[in-house]
Amino acid sequence: MSLQSIIQRGRGWKILLFLFVLFLQSLIFAQPPPQPDDASLFREGEILLSKEDTERALWRFKRLITDFPKSPLLNEAKFRMGICYTQLKRPRDAIRILNELFSTFLAPARMVQVFNLLGDNYFELKDTIHALHWYGKGILVPGIPNEELRKKIKSIIDSCDSGEELKSIESLYRGAYAGGYAKLKLAQLVKRQGNGALARKMLIDLEREYRSMDYGPLAKELSESIPLPSKAKYTVGVILPLSGVHQPFGDKVLQGIQLAIKEFESPEKIPLISLSIRDSKGSPLEAEKAVEELATQEKVIAIIGPLLSNTSERAAKKAQQMMIPLLTFSQKEVKGDFLFQNSLTPSDQVQTLVAYATEELNLKTFAAFYPNSPYGLYFKNLFVQEIPRKGGKISGVVVYQEEQTDFSQEIKGFFKIEAIQEPDGKKKEDEFKSLHSVDGIFIPDVHDRVAMILSQMFFYDVKGTFLGTNSWNGPGLISTARKAAEGAIFVDAFFKKDSSPPVVHFVQEFRKTYQREPEILEALGYDGAKFLKDILQSKSVSSALQFKEELHQVQNFQGVSGLKGFAEDGKAIRTFSILKVSKGQFEKVVP
Repeated sequence: MSLQSIIQRGRGWKILLFLFVLFLQSLIFAQPPPQPDDASLFREGEILLSKEDTERALWRFKRLITDFPKSPLLNEAKFRMGICYTQLKRPRDAIRILNELFSTFLAPARMVQVFNLLGDNYFELKDTIHALHWYGKGILVPGIPNEELRKKIKSIIDSCDSGEELKSIESLYRGAYAGGYAKLKLAQLVKRQGNGALARKMLIDLEREYRSMDYGPLAKELSESIPLPSKAKYTVGVILPLSGVHQPFGDKVLQGIQLAIKEFESPEKIPLISLSIRDSKGSPLEAEKAVEELATQEKVIAIIGPLLSNTSERAAKKAQQMMIPLLTFSQKEVKGDFLFQNSLTPSDQVQTLVAYATEELNLKTFAAFYPNSPYGLYFKNLFVQEIPRKGGKISGVVVYQEEQTDFSQEIKGFFKIEAIQEPDGKKKEDEFKSLHSVDGIFIPDVHDRVAMILSQMFFYDVKGTFLGTNSWNGPGLISTARKAAEGAIFVDAFFKKDSSPPVVHFVQEFRKTYQREPEILEALGYDGAKFLKDILQSKSVSSALQFKEELHQVQNFQGVSGLKGFAEDGKAIRTFSILKVSKGQFEKVVP
């Protein structure tokens, strides 16, 4: 073998070796880079979050929970996703991911952090009720500092600008931190409105119910700033449902009463009347007990209330027994010479309505559509008895269920509804005619359900004048029924748009004091208290017995609810108003 061939052969091996090395390198570099594990993703996300690179941090945590669903870092990643969503102002996403954590164990400190974040995100959504809920839960976790949560709760409640908002929070979170602070703010509001007695009562309740709360010093300071009232010449008792499901109605009446007592009182003079208020709690026994306490302990000259029919009977019997004048708001009839009924009785409403329908509108034939409830049945019976007395005729009555929403079967059955047919015999779509008609249709029900009935009557082209009780006086009648309500007639005792001076004054003063519109319950409370006050201002009354006699003498009182006085049987002498729906508004027709 020649030297040259040997050299050439050696070069070949080198070339082959070089190519082999290149091949190995290509295999190495062709491998994909190693994927980050869950710990790496979590660490990267933490670093990015600390640098406020929230979007990229969120991406790391989302990838961790997607790629490693069984990772021990899963819950920590979800928690940090909640932080990221919060910082990015994506509250719904934050709430969703944070709620997923409740299916696992959370240490107390972490639980408080989750509650805090949930509260922040609901606050971002302007849902303050849920924000207070979550902040409040955080306060309840023992052993964890909660100053930040308490500050947030106070900030939300401090921003409430109406008594209704504060009452709602106080009721919803009664016994909790937010409920007590709302009660304190309510007491401050009531004091600013000039009702120091009610503010003091609220603060006494606050001290009893929320002893351990940090706003105790504020409550004490507020209480000390309220001067003790001078001893009034007369004490009038008030019994209303001021707790429980009927509290909103009791509050309405009480505001009317307090407005009447506060008017014309001079801070420099000894007040004529002080109110001694008792909560009936909707219980007949509590109402009866309150009458006895007010008579024996408070030495009241008279009692205003109760409001509910179920509490009035026992309270009335006790007042009659103890010879204390009692002005009840109940529609249930009470008998006794010390008993006065300041309410819109069903019989008075029906008599007023039927008289107007037969004498002024000259209606002759009538039907009654009524709910299967004690209210509906009672009014229906009164109506079918009164119509013949006024020369009218009852064509029929139709009953429906109290929670019913579809009244088509009742309407079609009574009015014998048929579809209108084309000349070729085909039925026209949504066009009907009735083979039976009446002049007046009485529906004793609440305004929102009446609106549904009127709408369906309108759909089936039922003609006639619709007649109702004071329960029609609500926003749902016009807003839901619209054109179907046009021309409808109902009876009531209070119309806030009345131009008479007493009503104008009452509405203006009520708005100024409570920042809302008064309704019938407020008007009844105002009239009852003002009726008593006018007598006590003009007469020298020395006993409850004398006061009872004076109450029977007044027949020319100008009440905002039409009250003029009381008859010998204790029933209110009242002028009712006939209201009509005209051009989408309520207008007063009579008087």
